[in-house]
Amino acid sequence: MTSVYLDHNATTQLDSRVLAAMLPWMQTQSGNPTSRHTFGRAAREAIERARSQVAQACGAYASQVIFTATGTEANNFAIKGMAANQVARQILTSAIEHPCVTRPALAMQALGYSSQPIAVNEQGKVDLAPLKNQLKTPTALLSVMLANNETGVVQDIAEIAKLARASGALMHTDAVQGLGKMALNFTDLNVHAMTVSSHKIHGPQGAAALILDKRVDIQPLLHGGGQERGLRSGT
Repeated sequence: MTSVYLDHNATTQLDSRVLAAMLPWMQTQSGNPTSRHTFGRAAREAIERARSQVAQACGAYASQVIFTATGTEANNFAIKGMAANQVARQILTSAIEHPCVTRPALAMQALGYSSQPIAVNEQGKVDLAPLKNQLKTPTALLSVMLANNETGVVQDIAEIAKLARASGALMHTDAVQGLGKMALNFTDLNVHAMTVSSHKIHGPQGAAALILDKRVDIQPLLHGGGQERGLRSGT
């Protein structure tokens, strides 16, 4: 019997071209990108090329791309890091978010934040009328996924972001399920931060990014050697 893989919303099979591009760096072209010798500089140049390619795919600037290990890490980084520097103490997440969004928001309750769900209608879309009322309470952060991994429903993120900005809240979207399946433009979505991940688009597991407006004051999730503009240390 021949097996057919159909679970691409969960993860995708690594494309042979991606593997071919990766193998030299895994076998013979080792180099720490923070090192100043030839091998280190080559690794750094490769990372910056990748950063530019990710930025182009996301309608962003290379300087806005912060590499992380996973989408889960990027979502934790956005929610915990952005909310931490806000005066407001309410965090809003849609009722249909992935656990890697809702659970970090709930974890922030230990630091004095409240975490509230945003209702969706029978079509699975965020209900804007109740959201407007929720935003009357000072809100640190609002997080709504672009495309749902279970239903495929696509949210009007730009409109939701407009409401968030008008209230003074920061806006994050998990766009992991949108990248590669629909036009994606960080600027047009009008959000402060956006999560993407490679393993949903035939890239390797263990590579993701947070696209971040450089004007946002965010606390690092990982401290160390100062990689990724000092926001996500690690080689």
